[in-house]
Amino acid sequence: MIRTILFSLLLAFSIFGTSVAAAGEDVSLEELKRMLDESAKLSEPVATTEGTERDQATLQRELAAFDNLPQSRRVLLDVRSNHSDGAHDMDMLAGLAMKRGIDTLVFGEHDRYTIRFGLDPLPQLIGISMEHPSLYETGLEAFFADLNRVREKYPQLHFMAATESTPGYYWDGVPFKDLSLHNAERHLIALGIENPEQIEALPSYNLSNIKGNFMLSLTIWLLAIFLLLMVFLRYRKRTVFLLLVVSVIAFLCTWLLQKKVDPDADFINAAREQGMFVIWAHPGTLSGVREGPMDVRLDTPPYSQRVFEAPTADAFAAVYGDTDDNTLPGGMWDRFMMDYMLGYRLKPIWAVAAGDYHGEGQASEYLGNFPMDVWADGEDSEAVMAALRAGRNTSWFMTKEKNLKMAALFLEDQNGKRLLPGDKQVVERQVKLHAALAEWIPEGGSSASGFQSLRGEWIVDGRVVASIVLSIDSTVSVTALELMPGPHVVRLRIPGQQGVRMEANPFLLSVKK
Repeated sequence: MIRTILFSLLLAFSIFGTSVAAAGEDVSLEELKRMLDESAKLSEPVATTEGTERDQATLQRELAAFDNLPQSRRVLLDVRSNHSDGAHDMDMLAGLAMKRGIDTLVFGEHDRYTIRFGLDPLPQLIGISMEHPSLYETGLEAFFADLNRVREKYPQLHFMAATESTPGYYWDGVPFKDLSLHNAERHLIALGIENPEQIEALPSYNLSNIKGNFMLSLTIWLLAIFLLLMVFLRYRKRTVFLLLVVSVIAFLCTWLLQKKVDPDADFINAAREQGMFVIWAHPGTLSGVREGPMDVRLDTPPYSQRVFEAPTADAFAAVYGDTDDNTLPGGMWDRFMMDYMLGYRLKPIWAVAAGDYHGEGQASEYLGNFPMDVWADGEDSEAVMAALRAGRNTSWFMTKEKNLKMAALFLEDQNGKRLLPGDKQVVERQVKLHAALAEWIPEGGSSASGFQSLRGEWIVDGRVVASIVLSIDSTVSVTALELMPGPHVVRLRIPGQQGVRMEANPFLLSVKK
C-alpha cells in the first residue's frame, strides 16, 4: 500500500511539473528506489534468531516448559499388507514398526482395485474386469479379524485401518488402437475404519462412479436397438415394436440427461458421513501417465490443482515418493491457507506424509520412510484422529539410516499463550517460535544419522523470513518474530538435505492491533 502511494505521488508530481526535493536537492532515481524498497519492508515480519547454543541448565529449563504440551506420537500412514498388494503380513510389519520407533501403524489397503471396461450406463453390470489384490478379493472379514488379532498380540503398538481408494475413472478412444483409461490412479485415503460395513458403503467399493467409453457405448446400444426393431418389424409385432420404441426413448433420455457426478466429491462426502478423515494421496504423481497392458494408455496426470479446489478433502499427502511442489514457499498450499484465514475458504487443508509402502526394499522403500509426528492427547484412534483433524502434525521423509523427530515445535506470544501446529488463535504482535530436533535411537543402539544439524526455514504468509540451524540433540532454537496486525500463516519446513525433508502444518494467527 505504501509503495503504491509513493508511486502515485511521484506520478502526480511528474505530471504537474512539481519537483521533489530533499535538503534542497532533487531526489535521484536511486534514492527513490531506496525509499520504495524501505516502504515495502514495513509490512514484512521482523525475525531475530536467538540462537541454538544453550548450556545444559538452560536446556533443561526449556525442555521442562514442554511438559504442559501433548507429547508427539510417531504415526506411519498408508502401509500396505498382504491383504491387498503389500508384500508382508501384519506380524512382520508390526515387528519392523517396533524396531523403528513407530507408535501407531495405519494399514491403508486398497478397498477395491478393479479395472473394468464396461458399457454405459451400466458398466457395473455389462463389461469385463481385471482384478488386482485388494480387500474385495482377499475378504473384508479376514482383514478385520487379522487387525483385531495383532491389536491383542502387540499391545505396545497401536493399529488403525484405512483404505486407499479410486473414486472413479472413465475411458475414451478405440480398443486396440488408442484406448485410454483416465484417473484410475487418482487416489483418496479414508482413515478411521473400524468395520466392514464402512468400506462397503464407499462408492469406490461398489464401482459406483466408473464410466465406459461414451461414444462406443452409444454406438453399441443404437446398433442393438436397430437390430431388435428390424426383427420385430419383420415378424409384424407392431405392438411390441411400439412398446420397444417408447422404452428405448425413455432409456436414452434417462441415460443422456442424467446428472453428472463428481467422483471425488461423492467419495469425500460418503467417507465423511461415516466420520472418516479423507486425504488426497500422491497428488503430484509423475508415474500415472504410461503405457499399460493390452495397449491401453493409463492417463492420470498430476492433480495438485484439484486438491485446492472445493470440495476438497481434509488433508493431502505433502511428503511421499513422487515429486510435489505444493509446499514450496508461496505455493498453492500457502495461498489456500491464507484464503482460509481471510474467510474465502470454509476450512483448512492439512499436510500429511503418505509413503505408499508395499514392501521392504521395493522402489527404495523401507518401513519408516515417511513418518509423522502427531501431537495427540492420547494413544487411541480417537485421539490420533482428533489431532490429525486439528492439523497437529509434521510430515517427514528420511532415508533408511535416519530416524529424526521434532522434540518440540510450538509458538508462544508475549502473554505466554502457547500454540501447536494447526492451532488457530488470536495472539499479540510479538511471538517466539520454538523448535527442537531429536534423533530416535533404539535401546542399546547409537546414532546413525551421520550429521549433527539441519537447516530449517520459518515461513510467514508464503515468504521465508528466517533460516535456523536445528541440532539433533534436542537443543531448542528460538526465533523472535514481530508481526503486523491481521491474519498470518506461520510454518516451519526443513527443505530437502542429507536425505531428510520435513513439512510442519502452520500456526494460524490473528494478530491483535
